[in-house]
Amino acid sequence: MKQERGKVLEFKPRQDKKLKDVEYQDPAKRELHQKREREKKLKEKQSKIFRNIGLFILICFIFYLIKVTF
Repeated sequence: MKQERGKVLEFKPRQDKKLKDVEYQDPAKRELHQKREREKKLKEKQSKIFRNIGLFILICFIFYLIKVTF
């Protein structure tokens, strides 16, 4: 009998983990993170408001100068 060689399969390592990690966060740490996110959003919102008010005042001043000169 003639022995046949078996097919050689190429080893391909797994790209991602097979098991998912449990994403546990300490409740105090989670609350601190949420507090920082709220403060960050509030700061961004206030920054946009101040910028928009500044633009409005600038536009009003330009219209005033145009009205006075003509």
